[in-house]
Amino acid sequence: MGDIMLTQNFLKSRTSTRDFKEEKIQDITLEKLNKAMLKSVENHGKDDIKFILIENGQDVYQKLQGLAGYQGVMIDAPSYIALNTLNEEPATYVKAAYAMEELITTLNELNLGNCWITVEDVDDETKKSAIGYDKGDVSILLAIGNPVDGSEREHRYDDRLANSDLVFIDNLNTPASDEDLEQRGLNVIFDYAKYAPSAYNSQPWRFLVEDDNLSIYIKDFKGNVNLIDAGIIMYYVDELGKSISSNSNWDIKPVIDGSEYTYIATKKL
Repeated sequence: MGDIMLTQNFLKSRTSTRDFKEEKIQDITLEKLNKAMLKSVENHGKDDIKFILIENGQDVYQKLQGLAGYQGVMIDAPSYIALNTLNEEPATYVKAAYAMEELITTLNELNLGNCWITVEDVDDETKKSAIGYDKGDVSILLAIGNPVDGSEREHRYDDRLANSDLVFIDNLNTPASDEDLEQRGLNVIFDYAKYAPSAYNSQPWRFLVEDDNLSIYIKDFKGNVNLIDAGIIMYYVDELGKSISSNSNWDIKPVIDGSEYTYIATKKL
């Protein structure tokens, strides 16, 4: 139960670190981080994803300044972690985001700040020069380091969608009531999972409960960025689901067909 509460608190107090101390990350911390990355790749598929830890971040910052990040505002950090997707399968992007979010939990435990940086619009030649990879693509870059302000603070999320806007019962036309979720013990998942970040705070995820199956869809699919959104929240659904002994794995098989709701994955509750 303690781990569940940590996840709940983390989601409600989660903030991106945009100002880092110039000091390098300690070697012992980098060693722990490398072990976590290796384990994550083993769990999620070494043929699909690869982590790249860039200890000296200045070269990356200089090459991506004005190109990466929201409106070209690059985050200056002592180190970066890139997630290299090794193929273009939609499921790979979902796995990659899940793996990166899993790693962010490790960063939090190591008291390291972090910030997602969008590099999807940076040309391949520039990305390869800055990050140092020769296969696949990098669409996720994480700035990491010791934060200037390490205080924990709770965000206001007045704009979070209600559970009834996100979760449906039996079909995507039947919103789940609070009573529906409480009867199934699912309120402990969705009361907090909806605090997960998403691109442009669009909250595109939708969940369908059918018998003992939980499926995730994306409303108004806009490309790989939404596959990443799905992977992030799927990680938190899993972590929060431990409170109701939901320990099954997701069967990730995205169906991208232009529908209003794009199917991503299903798991047993």
